[in-house]
Amino acid sequence: MNKCRLSMVATGVSAVLLGMTTANADIIDDVEFHGYFRAGYFVSQENDFKKADIGGQKELLGRLGLESDNDGNLTFTTISNIGEDKQLRINVGIGDTEFDDLIGFIEMDGILRTGTLWGGKRKLGEQNYIFMTDFFYTDLDGLGVGVEDYEWGESLIDIAYIVSDRNISEGYDKYEDFVDAALQPGTSVDANLNSNFIFSDADYARIKDNQNNPMHTFHLSYTLGALTLQGNYKYMPDNWGLSAENNQIKEWADTGYDVTAIYHMLDFFGLEGNAFSYAILQAGRGLGSGNLLGGTITDYAALRPGSLTQGYKVNDKNYGSFYGDPYYLITHREEDATSVRALLWGGYTMNNGIGFFPSLQAQYNDEGTNDIGPDAGYNYWVSAMMRNIFPVEDNFIVQTEVGYYENVQNGGHWHQSKFTVAPTFVLSDGLSTAEIRFMATYLPQSWTTGERGSNDTPLKDDFVFGIQADAYW
Repeated sequence: MNKCRLSMVATGVSAVLLGMTTANADIIDDVEFHGYFRAGYFVSQENDFKKADIGGQKELLGRLGLESDNDGNLTFTTISNIGEDKQLRINVGIGDTEFDDLIGFIEMDGILRTGTLWGGKRKLGEQNYIFMTDFFYTDLDGLGVGVEDYEWGESLIDIAYIVSDRNISEGYDKYEDFVDAALQPGTSVDANLNSNFIFSDADYARIKDNQNNPMHTFHLSYTLGALTLQGNYKYMPDNWGLSAENNQIKEWADTGYDVTAIYHMLDFFGLEGNAFSYAILQAGRGLGSGNLLGGTITDYAALRPGSLTQGYKVNDKNYGSFYGDPYYLITHREEDATSVRALLWGGYTMNNGIGFFPSLQAQYNDEGTNDIGPDAGYNYWVSAMMRNIFPVEDNFIVQTEVGYYENVQNGGHWHQSKFTVAPTFVLSDGLSTAEIRFMATYLPQSWTTGERGSNDTPLKDDFVFGIQADAYW
């Protein structure tokens, strides 16, 4: 990425704190500025060309034509070379939603024998990402400390401790008012839960205390050549929450673990050329299952594909109630709930510039010991998508995307598909890239046009049209 290098004058304050003098401090300061944003607007033909709702899950169908949400972030890094063998990097970044999106962490080289010592608020494993679907299959975000790229023979080791809680999820704040107003001891309340709950003093205290309850995650990663193995152990004390089972509160899993294996190939599953591919296998139990498979408590982990019992879409009149809200349900996992996820994805570009970028994904969830209620049994989803890129002339391409997924829960199933064409102007120097896209998407039986499974308001086909600017540097 492009770097903006600024000459800076050392103040000497840190040198005094370290018992040094500025005259002996060999410091070279640089500043790097990185960022990303997407901004667009989409309209729905079926809705008289009003603003289009999210017409499907982009992580399963592909992102082109479905990203009706705008997003962005900025990151600044100062780099100080201290002596011949030490480097200090201070990273500060912010997103476009709330102050809680602020990222700030420190990296120190030369403190340990090898590797980088870090501490602060950050996201680990951002490279574990499928760009066509915007799917981070690991999402380790929070406050913590760790060591990256510690050399052990021919391998690299990462170790980290991360703490995360619901306060970093903007959608969870609204439940504070719900708890204070509705869950007073002895109160019976419906509150769109389709059930009445009566809470004791102890119940009220448990639910109230759980709003600031952290999850502790211990992370270990091992990389040898093309293979990376990761493991996370998670602990969340007193994980109390509402349960549809028997209309009561309950304590969900307070421990869990997950493991991830990533194999990176410099070919397209054996086909050599201008190509790459990945094979990923993940499995987890307890707090490492469902939407938390490979992740900590974040807004993104709540919304990405996981367990169908934990919600999968917000702002939906049928599935956006308290029990369907993924922000709230992210930690609702049984101790023996288990999940397995498999992903295959990659890309191949021919000599004439035509590119093919497919992704195959699936996740199976065993919900654990529940025998009754909506949390019972099993659920799974499978998806397949393909992005194609067709060069037309310099700086102008036509992109297409097709996608399909099937959801199955306790024998019931539903599906969604999409077809997108996106003429695109693109300009890139190889590190920074900017695109302006014009998109048309066909959504057969779009879930934004009616109630799924209802004879009164059946789903209809929809066309979504939009423009979008997208850039990273």
